[in-house]
Amino acid sequence: MTNFARSERLTLAALLREVGPDAPTLCDGWSTRDLAVHIVIRDRYPSAMAGEASEVTAKIPFLNKRAEQRRRELGELDWKQLVGMVAEGPGMLSPVGWGPGEILANTVEFYVHVEDVRRARRGWTRRNILPELEQQLWSALPTMVRLPPWRPETAVKFIALGIGEFSFGKTDVKSKVVSGKPSEIVLYALGRQEQAQVEVRSEKI
Repeated sequence: MTNFARSERLTLAALLREVGPDAPTLCDGWSTRDLAVHIVIRDRYPSAMAGEASEVTAKIPFLNKRAEQRRRELGELDWKQLVGMVAEGPGMLSPVGWGPGEILANTVEFYVHVEDVRRARRGWTRRNILPELEQQLWSALPTMVRLPPWRPETAVKFIALGIGEFSFGKTDVKSKVVSGKPSEIVLYALGRQEQAQVEVRSEKI
């Protein structure tokens, strides 16, 4: 089975080298340097990552201070070195460096961040996504939508044409149906609604 967590990571690293440290991304207010710093913190510094991982932990002074210090230190690195750390990935002791969680978290993480860089550029076109990757993204989606920042006030039904469907959230007349390829539905679910190529309609589920 293809390790898409690894291949998407390397795709992102190559893209970062190509566009440089000051290119825009779909992550609000982040340049590509900010994105690279975030990834290295996520890979290598769990305690610093905790300082930015949620609204609760971000308010803990010790964790917030550590996160700020790491961001500052990594942000001052040479771009080539920083991107090299992105490509290298986490160590075996990192929570995102091993086991089923590595496949789930990193496949989605790096697919989405590749698109964060690609789709922030003018004239972007959709990549051809392998069916196996589409299936992995779809398999990860039920777990991912139960984590922040995805907290819908009403129900959402996701329909991956030819693959499957599932619903999430509280049903009412304002419920939404989102249909498209899994790779596009994932982008929609993780806050990239304006760039995701999906069909959205209101429907009571």
